[in-house]
Formats: sequence, structure tokens, C-alpha cells
Amino acid sequence: MCNMAKISDTFRENADNCLVLAEATTTSQAAARYTRMAKAWNSLACEQDWLEGHSTQTERASELAGNAIDELSERGASRVDMNDRKSRLIDGPEEFRDARVDNDN
Repeated sequence: MCNMAKISDTFRENADNCLVLAEATTTSQAAARYTRMAKAWNSLACEQDWLEGHSTQTERASELAGNAIDELSERGASRVDMNDRKSRLIDGPEEFRDARVDNDN
């Protein structure tokens, strides 16, 4: 079986390289330019993942959080209670939901 890297992984490597260059540069103008380039590469990586049908980082993080919460859930709780608790943990406190940058709502 061939182990090919996803195109988006290459884009993320480019972003990481830009951040290394940003840290190594001697001028703030060049650092800002490399940082913008890194953000652009990361955006391209997310877009490429979407084009290829891969879940977004937000969806993946939510899935991982859900799995971790399932592992920690109270064994005697009803399925409805467990789902409600899980939803509240993943969504976060209501007063902070509007401030979240990863929330599409």
C-alpha cells in the first residue's frame, strides 16, 4: 500500500517553514510577511482538506473531545443525560459561545 502524504500536509509544512523564517528574521516587517504567508498556507490546507472530503480541524477536534468525554462519562447516567452533558461541554458556557472563533453559528 502506497503511503502518500495529503496535499494539505505539504501546505501545512510550508506554513511551519514560514513560521520558522518569521522567528529567524531580523526585521518586524519580514516577520509579519512570513506570518501572513503561514496563515495563507494554513487556509489553503483547510480548503484542500475540504475539497478532498476530509473533516475540518474543528470537526476533528469536536470528534476527539466527544470521544474523550465518552470515556469519562458516568456509567449510571441515562443516554439523554450523557448526551446533554457532552453537548454542554463541547459547546462551552453559553455566555462565551458568541466569542468563539471556531463556532460557525
